Amino acid sequence: MFKPKELILNFLTISRANLQLASLPHATLGIVLGVSSLSSLPSWSVATYVLLVFTLITFACNLNCLCDIEVDGRHKKYMSNAAKSIGVRNIKIILVLELILIFYLMYTIREHIITIFLSLLGLFFAITYSANPFRIKARGILSPFPVLIGLYTLTVLGGWFLVNDSFPLHLTLFSIGYALMNEGITLVNTCEDYSEDQEEGIKTWAHIFGLKKTLMLAFIFTFLGLSCIISIFIKTMIPTFLTLILVVISTFSILKTTKQIYGISKASNLEKSAKKHAPKMGKWFMMTRYPLLLVSLSLLI
Repeated sequence: MFKPKELILNFLTISRANLQLASLPHATLGIVLGVSSLSSLPSWSVATYVLLVFTLITFACNLNCLCDIEVDGRHKKYMSNAAKSIGVRNIKIILVLELILIFYLMYTIREHIITIFLSLLGLFFAITYSANPFRIKARGILSPFPVLIGLYTLTVLGGWFLVNDSFPLHLTLFSIGYALMNEGITLVNTCEDYSEDQEEGIKTWAHIFGLKKTLMLAFIFTFLGLSCIISIFIKTMIPTFLTLILVVISTFSILKTTKQIYGISKASNLEKSAKKHAPKMGKWFMMTRYPLLLVSLSLLI
């Protein structure tokens, strides 16, 4: 019997909707940093790009869930059960429909050549991260780069080039800091899946460097996210009082997240600690990304 509510809930699960609640900054930070005024933000091209980014992320999540049904069945049973409930054939149909939408959205903003190229590159990383024969997520030292580059870097750059043709220093610094901050949080999830990945022959940084060093890298990367704030200030030498308040809030949020990740690295059982704290990823993403977006918006007021 067809159950629409159950299907929707399962689709939201394999799309990692809980984490996507914190994904709006991916699509908008580059745009906000690139425009000269708030009045430039409302446009069809901006709305199209935001939808494109979310569709790309959803496609990547759905494909990853499809390719990881067996792995998720060992620890993240809710993911595996959701995928099996929808059905492998139906997920493949969903992926095809998402691809059609992705290419259509790209076509509607085809005049923005650099943004289209970066979006196609992001799609390439989304596919090669999870799917065979590439499956870069299992390729050891290379494993984090599709997410680090494809999701955390290219989406910001694509938004920037949607509204701006230059490539200034502050964007370079922001992109690096933002990508490292997000990857630092993501590395906690990498450590959470240590045993399950090992059993499936998936080799990540946690297996190369060990849990201790990987969690320390997570701490260092997250802390480097503060460079995002510093780089934003390069854009203007006269920040408003509102901007200063938001910078304080953003700094506090990033440091608080960094402190919690550092605490994980000091636990006696590192994998158990990572598994315990990994569900906070959505919260950490919200705490670190949205204050940065508010800081960027305040510079336009």
